[in-house]
Amino acid sequence: MALKISSEFRKEISKLGEGFSINYCYQCGTCSGGCPALRYTKVYNPRRIMENVLLGFKEDTLKDPVLWLCTMCHACLEACPQGVKVSEILIILRNLATQIGSYPEHLNAEVSALLDYGLINPGSGAIQRRRQQLGLPEVPRPKVDNIKKVADETGFIKLTGYKPKEE
Repeated sequence: MALKISSEFRKEISKLGEGFSINYCYQCGTCSGGCPALRYTKVYNPRRIMENVLLGFKEDTLKDPVLWLCTMCHACLEACPQGVKVSEILIILRNLATQIGSYPEHLNAEVSALLDYGLINPGSGAIQRRRQQLGLPEVPRPKVDNIKKVADETGFIKLTGYKPKEE
């Protein structure tokens, strides 16, 4: 399948959050030069992701699991000579990818934990006892009903197919 170059995807990203800064990207590669994720995996390259947005490769970009390798350290954002908000654009891309159901499978477990316990890593009784022994305050539990309400109102529950844990 041949890829068709188009400016429509760039225009779409430009209208969302900090996405307008994509218009200033001239592909210098500074974002990749300081990227810690790129040092550990050669498949992740923020300059290449920005290039794909600029060229209009929407479907390929949003379905690429590479989007999820960014650590959100913002080194790219701080280094860019043009002020392109690379990490902010990656958040936009991840949100768009999630809307079409393209996100890593492990996030389903995190969603379930968040909606069941109010925390992604709810800890254990042993951790709470150790905190008590050390004189540390108990970690308060968020109100799960509030989290579920927000998740339901935003369509997140429907999107993820979340099923409540059985008591």
